[in-house]
Amino acid sequence: MKEVGMLNELWSRLIIKELIHHGVRTFCIAPGSRSTPLTLAAANHPLAETIIHYDERGLAFHALGYAKGSGRPTALIVTSGSAVGNLLPAIMEAYHDRIPLILLTADRPPELRDTGANQTTDQTKIFQNFVHWECDFPCPDPKIPQAFIGTTVAQGVSHALSEPKGPVHFNCMFRKPLHETGETPPLSLHLSNRSMHSAETTVSMGKPQIDEKTFEQIADELSEYEKGIILVSGTEKFQDCEKIYALSRMLQWPIFPDILSTIRNQGWGSGVVSYYDLIIKAIGANEDFAPDAVLQLGDRFVSSKLMDWLAVKKPKVHCHIASHIDRKDPIHSVTHRVATDLEHFIQKLPNYLSGNPPSKWLEIWKELNYLSQKGITSYFKEHSFLSEPYLFHTLMTHGNPSTLFFFSNSMSIRNGDAFFTPEEPVGMIYGNRGLSGIDGNIATVAGLAKGSGKPVIACIGDLAFLHDMNSLPLLQNLPVKLIVINNNGGDIFSFLPISERKDVFKTYFTTPHNFSFEDTGSLFGIDYECPQTINDLQEALSSSRSQIIEVKTKPNGNKKIHQAILTNIKEILSRMEITNFSQ
Repeated sequence: MKEVGMLNELWSRLIIKELIHHGVRTFCIAPGSRSTPLTLAAANHPLAETIIHYDERGLAFHALGYAKGSGRPTALIVTSGSAVGNLLPAIMEAYHDRIPLILLTADRPPELRDTGANQTTDQTKIFQNFVHWECDFPCPDPKIPQAFIGTTVAQGVSHALSEPKGPVHFNCMFRKPLHETGETPPLSLHLSNRSMHSAETTVSMGKPQIDEKTFEQIADELSEYEKGIILVSGTEKFQDCEKIYALSRMLQWPIFPDILSTIRNQGWGSGVVSYYDLIIKAIGANEDFAPDAVLQLGDRFVSSKLMDWLAVKKPKVHCHIASHIDRKDPIHSVTHRVATDLEHFIQKLPNYLSGNPPSKWLEIWKELNYLSQKGITSYFKEHSFLSEPYLFHTLMTHGNPSTLFFFSNSMSIRNGDAFFTPEEPVGMIYGNRGLSGIDGNIATVAGLAKGSGKPVIACIGDLAFLHDMNSLPLLQNLPVKLIVINNNGGDIFSFLPISERKDVFKTYFTTPHNFSFEDTGSLFGIDYECPQTINDLQEALSSSRSQIIEVKTKPNGNKKIHQAILTNIKEILSRMEITNFSQ
């Protein structure tokens, strides 16, 4: 029996050792008994960083945020049973957002499966639709060569880091006794010489690159059209935005950057049209603005209006360039799908373009963008009270390249998309847009701050806050301004047709809660502010303290302001004379 506990520890230490060899440094751990061998292994490894949290669901979202902030795969260690099931929402998000997570779930041995044993359920393939690879590790056994552990871990990590990136699952069975009593055994004890002293398995992943013929074909297709647009999504974080600006200049096409894209946080670069969502709403069905061609870099966009517009306008050419071959085409518009290294693509494509002459098409889109900004700023000059749109407009002046932003789903990300358009560079903007849920946002923000080592300004809705209050302890001692927009429920539904159904709308959709969040600050040891004016908000944002900042707004007031601003923009744009886009 003593050997069982020793083998559990040694086996687990090899798993952790191999993960660290492959670049995994951070282990998010929830307390539990069956996972003891894995917890001990992570706790005792000198290169492992451990993060402890009692709620597995929040812990998983924290790992997700950490992986986003650090750019490295993050591991999770949890015990058996419902603890494993609690990981599912974050795993689904990570899968759809291509975030590499390493799941280490402890399990009972095979003789206890399907017997009604306590805290035992079928954990094999529990995540099968949302992981890229999985392994049901057997109980530690001296007859199994330890090299099996090294090559298996290497296989799992390679799947997590290969495009499309995402979660992988190691389900680890352990018999009792779970660990040795007394001092920690030396790692080399009872293990083969090869497993301890030979080089670990090394896995290298290359990125797909397209050939010259494909470049020529794409360049010829794009160059044929004057009226085109470049879409830059938030799923790809480009290192050099100047290359995309160069594409815009050569094609004479405007750039539409998603709110989460690296273009959006760089300020107003050459050809950038940040207000495209509002412009599309303002111009309506005007065929003068219908694009004939689309070059899309990356996957999804926050703006559903953009996708609806393209679905109606039906561009003749729609080239989707991504780092993977998966279909990301909800409007079935894509005519060319190319899987390649995007940085390589945007660097090489200009070599195959002859360059278009200066175009009225590009200049008019830039003018539309400028006039839309004018419509927004003129509205806020006349209506300077603290509102949701004005909050996001104000945030632009509180960013710098070292401060990150996070916008939660529902109304926050949409207000950000409409009104957060910095003219000068700010830090990256993040959100959970894999499945766009409102769960786990606080935990994700904490992970983002921890993983990046940078301050974070986060905007989340009141329902998202209520949904993840368990994760507030993760914010302690982190440089986070958590702005909670309290409009007393699901205000986003006021923008949808269901808002006309007065008999059910309030009870079943907006679900007013009538809560204030002042006491959460004192409960979790986090400073709290509740600004009443824009000046109060600016003062709170200028403070160096980490805070919960509750901004209370009127239900349905957000929709009225959106409508008023859009009306303002329409009036300004109506004065433009658009007759012919050609020279």
